[in-house]
Amino acid sequence: MELKNVEFKARVADLAVMEERLSGLEFVLDGVYTQVDTYYNVPIGRVKLREYDTYSSLIYYNRADGIDAKGSDVIYYKHEKNAALGGILELQFGIKVKVSKVRKVLKYKNVSVHLDNVEGLGLFVEVEACSVGAEEGVDLKVQCDEFFKLLQLKQEDLVAVSYSDLLLAQEK
Repeated sequence: MELKNVEFKARVADLAVMEERLSGLEFVLDGVYTQVDTYYNVPIGRVKLREYDTYSSLIYYNRADGIDAKGSDVIYYKHEKNAALGGILELQFGIKVKVSKVRKVLKYKNVSVHLDNVEGLGLFVEVEACSVGAEEGVDLKVQCDEFFKLLQLKQEDLVAVSYSDLLLAQEK
């Protein structure tokens, strides 16, 4: 499935505070997930295998780093969990880094709010406005900006890079 996505990520001190600030909206709890993302050494964009307890997703995306809400082109393939796929990807590309996290996902219309506890990094909130399910003519960046204000975040809270980049930077 191909989609358009605009998102931002911010470091936070307390996930419960973030959730409380969202309480005025009619969110649906999508779930609380333990996820392991394995990133591979690919020449263009990023490829990661996201593993859940019972299924996996192979995800390709390409976006510029930066603190502003940013767009990305995404190709997403959900499939039954099978160790062979990870084995093939590792043999062909090599593993760049693994990111383990517990993620609580709240959904509001076409917007997902991820409350993340990332192993080795700490607590984050990630907001993604997606073209799938969006009302016609909606500006995904404007939606992200509205959630930024609602969550009472500051510019200095924003994180310009992915969790994988943050972990790789710690290793240096």
